[in-house]
Amino acid sequence: MSKRTGLILFVVLAAVFLVCNRGAYHGYFQDDEINAMSWTRFGTTKAFLEGALQPVYKNCFRAVGFYFFHVTEHWFGLDFPKYVVAIQALHLLNVWMLWRLLRRLGAQVFAAGFAVAFFALHAALFDAVWKPAFIFDLLCATLCLASTLLWIRGRWIASFVFFWLAYQTKELAVMLPLVLVCYEFWFGERRWAKLALFLAASFSFAVQALVLNPIPSGDYSFHFTPATLADTLSYYSGRVFLIPLAGLVLPVAIYRAGNRRTWFGLAAMLLYFLPLLFLPGRIESAYCYLPFTGLAIALAGIAETRKTIEIAAFAMLWLPLDVYWLNVQAAGTLRRDDDIRAWMASAKAFAKVRPDVTDFAFDGTPDGFRPFGMGATFKYFNGGRNINMVELSTPEGAKLSQGNRAAILRWIPSKHRLEIEPPKL
Repeated sequence: MSKRTGLILFVVLAAVFLVCNRGAYHGYFQDDEINAMSWTRFGTTKAFLEGALQPVYKNCFRAVGFYFFHVTEHWFGLDFPKYVVAIQALHLLNVWMLWRLLRRLGAQVFAAGFAVAFFALHAALFDAVWKPAFIFDLLCATLCLASTLLWIRGRWIASFVFFWLAYQTKELAVMLPLVLVCYEFWFGERRWAKLALFLAASFSFAVQALVLNPIPSGDYSFHFTPATLADTLSYYSGRVFLIPLAGLVLPVAIYRAGNRRTWFGLAAMLLYFLPLLFLPGRIESAYCYLPFTGLAIALAGIAETRKTIEIAAFAMLWLPLDVYWLNVQAAGTLRRDDDIRAWMASAKAFAKVRPDVTDFAFDGTPDGFRPFGMGATFKYFNGGRNINMVELSTPEGAKLSQGNRAAILRWIPSKHRLEIEPPKL
């Protein structure tokens, strides 16, 4: 296939993706995003760079991803569509890099194109291409794909730098060295000595997270139990083909396909999924983003062993299901975003006339908008001041309201409106 033909096909795929996800430009921020923006707005470039260059033994705090918010908030402010342009452009970059990787692995043109389209349009990745909060997953995939391509080309030092940055973006990248081990086993020249540095760093990161600085409780704590594995495996296997547990048939299909691309793709997907399988407090469909790059490689291998008409039949069955789930998620997301937009508009107007108020008691919230997001909103509009946000029905909330110290925030769901009662002067 000529470069011109390839470019035309990529433009067509990008156009289809943008049409399917055009609703994202009518969305708005959610609590995770406004929280990140309120934190990074008052940080410094130096702090983020120091985080990205911290020693191996120090704890990672996703400096690269937060630096994205630091830069984009400075450029875009609260102009949400501009953030969508950035994350969707990054997604299309990842699609192109995945294509390059598939061709480097020897995938046929038709099989690689099918796999790339499957990844580009997959409804399970909806939040990753609609919500800036999942920039960590997008950037981690970008850096992991870049690291893998550089490794294949023999530029192992540059590959290690991108691996390091990928880990500083999201912790799933800790599995990349094992993915490279799989590549060397099935495709490479067994460059084990050069991989030693990658493996040593990965081992250091793992020891840091599991032994030296473990999180004893909360959403980010690991739970190595059969019940946890059953819950997470059930959820993520249902994301593969958007049918409950359907992903569990994938190993059978890969075994029957019997080529190196299927084996490598399955191994990469399972390795990237492995940390997620023991995090029951953080189950998100968008977390499939990096593992699904491995899924795409495996599907390319399967496509090479099937007839064109069989692949076309699969696409005709899967695409309507994919579009259905895309529309369902879009409707729910836009409804919630409209409420949050109204809530934040009222908060901004109040903060403008009463920037002195830092205590708030809330009664009701928009669907999915958690208290830390509400507090972050006022922090963002109040110049970075510390905000005390409590629920009105709690003893602390009652005490603040009775003492006329707090502004009362009442969300009226039927009217999609926030009413604010200021404290008495």
